[in-house]
Amino acid sequence: MQMSPVRHDWLLIATEINSFRQMYRLAEEIIQSDMATPVERRAALRVVNILKNVIDQPIAAASTLAKARKKFGRLLQSLETAA
Repeated sequence: MQMSPVRHDWLLIATEINSFRQMYRLAEEIIQSDMATPVERRAALRVVNILKNVIDQPIAAASTLAKARKKFGRLLQSLETAA
């Protein structure tokens, strides 16, 4: 099975991500996309749910950011698996 262009774009974007805001935006995009699988949407929703209350704050608890990074890693795994 060949990877969809949208999924390929998401994976490329994900490799360039340098901030939690970028993680949040990509996760939101995946949630809203008709091309995302239910597994990808759930993984993206977990990232958004962790970051939604801190994304606009100048500082966040390290434990919250560590959880977000872990959930984002799982989102990437789901994208790679679906590819």
